[in-house]
Amino acid sequence: MAKFKYFKKAVLNIDGDITLSSQEFRLLSLIDENKEIGVIARESGMDIEDFKRHMAKFYKMGLIIPVVKRIIQRYSPDFLQELLTILTYHVGPVANIIMTDILSDMNIRDKKIPVDDLGKLLFKITDEISDIKQKIEFNNKVKKLLLRT
Repeated sequence: MAKFKYFKKAVLNIDGDITLSSQEFRLLSLIDENKEIGVIARESGMDIEDFKRHMAKFYKMGLIIPVVKRIIQRYSPDFLQELLTILTYHVGPVANIIMTDILSDMNIRDKKIPVDDLGKLLFKITDEISDIKQKIEFNNKVKKLLLRT
């Protein structure tokens, strides 16, 4: 099994019954094509050798396949600009600093927000707004923006 970062569940020409231990079944349930293999290994709680052995077994059985080309859906930089405009209205000129820090923390460098990371981004932004009324108003404006997007 070559070095791949992502795997997904699959059933490829399996003849007969499949028997898995509870530990193997739990590991198989953790496999998600959107999670890096290192994240799955940590979530499994297994030592690395057991993890590798079980993953190799799943691969040989045809229960998992590597994700060779992963397509990540992203919001456009225009979306980020609109989000920044909304934030600026609520916190003033520090909005650009807040957004830059958050994007840096999330390793978003191309100003294209992965769809899967939007919730985390919005949580972090909202956490920076101290006034509760402003938070609510910000969230309402973002909801309207998302409906248009």
